[in-house]
Amino acid sequence: MKRFYNKEAIESAISQSRYRDILKNLNVPMFICEYEDGEIVVAPFHESSIFQITISGSLSIYFVRNDGSSYHLAYSEMDSFLGENELFDSVNCGVYGEASGIRRCLAFPISESKQALLENAAFLRVLAKILDERLNHIALQDAVSTSLTERVISYMTYICKDKTLKGIEKNAYQLHCSSKQLQRILNSLEQTGIVKKIGKGSYTMI
Repeated sequence: MKRFYNKEAIESAISQSRYRDILKNLNVPMFICEYEDGEIVVAPFHESSIFQITISGSLSIYFVRNDGSSYHLAYSEMDSFLGENELFDSVNCGVYGEASGIRRCLAFPISESKQALLENAAFLRVLAKILDERLNHIALQDAVSTSLTERVISYMTYICKDKTLKGIEKNAYQLHCSSKQLQRILNSLEQTGIVKKIGKGSYTMI
């Protein structure tokens, strides 16, 4: 991980965030950190010292079972939060977070910012909303479907923004199938008029 303290870059990151009104009023020290593709951002029993808000790139969040196999939980992108375990003194017992591509985020040290964050009602409301969305994502992802096709339709309808799937590989990972399987299903759904291709690797519900 690299850290950057350029004031203009920090102000630019704040102005482009959908939480800019909250961030501008947070009286906490901020900096930008950057992770390389594949770099582990979160690991079990490893306490992070910073709270992060993604400004570019993405993060794959997964759980590793006792047999060594992994189970994908979520895929967070711009404006997602990370560091709530440390903020609320909770222990991460099995969840990993891995940077997918170059990931940059706005960050602030938890030790110096904790009190200000916990006393900021607007920040806590946003955090609660994000955690609720994450839990709903996991619940819907695990909902029982009789086929992968039904899972894809449900995923696009209830999880994808604007009912639009973008990126075959990363979404196949979330659906626990191969890229070829997902592409085959999307081709079939396009032929039956359920989805429409709007670009390379992008499909939307009709």
